[in-house]
Amino acid sequence: MMSDKPSPAKGVRRLTDTIAEYLITTARELAPGSKLPSENQLARQFGVSRSAVREAVSGVASRGLLEIRKGAGMFVRAPLIGNLEFGGVDYSNLANTAKLLEIRAGLDAAAARIAAIRRTADEVKFLQEMNAAASRADLAITEAVEADLAFHLAIVRATRNEYFVSIQTFLLEHLRAGIRFTRTLESYSKEMVEEVQREHTEILQAIEDQDSDRAARLAEQHVRNARSRMRSAFASHVVPDIG
Repeated sequence: MMSDKPSPAKGVRRLTDTIAEYLITTARELAPGSKLPSENQLARQFGVSRSAVREAVSGVASRGLLEIRKGAGMFVRAPLIGNLEFGGVDYSNLANTAKLLEIRAGLDAAAARIAAIRRTADEVKFLQEMNAAASRADLAITEAVEADLAFHLAIVRATRNEYFVSIQTFLLEHLRAGIRFTRTLESYSKEMVEEVQREHTEILQAIEDQDSDRAARLAEQHVRNARSRMRSAFASHVVPDIG
């Protein structure tokens, strides 16, 4: 007679499914860029091995809900639906990238100003973690892009304005493409990489100091500097001025 007792494999499978459901629910409830519990924390929480957690994470990540960043952890990825459609935009074209930077100059400055006023101690700590992750020298271009994007998303989240978060989410894929383009340029120069890291740190410090005017000025200048770095890498007439 067959036993009704579930096999260990089935028990692990059910726990893996439970972890996956937990991650899906959590990812949908949190803002893009939010950090999720680590594999170790999930393993302890659900009483399973890390391999079971990795299986669950892999399944949820394949659905585009999670993003794994080496050395930083696991984060909520923004949904790909609802992004703006810019017909004919070619992000290998410098002029198009410059147009995107025009949009970012205003958005980033406004977000940094509000974040400096409203940020909490936890949000400052999270920004510090994201800045440290984005400054790592061992990141591949793709990882550097996501880390850079996460830092800027963390600033937007610190505004605690859901409409701001929605706008940034709406533009996310276009911001990612623009950052990828500028990060690729910057990767050819150690000096450029160091400049970006310094600018990020200065913006973070202004937000931590709750100096809203300085945070806004530095955030806008960071975008303008990205344009300048593009112009120094290519013929200046290709990249139109911003304002």
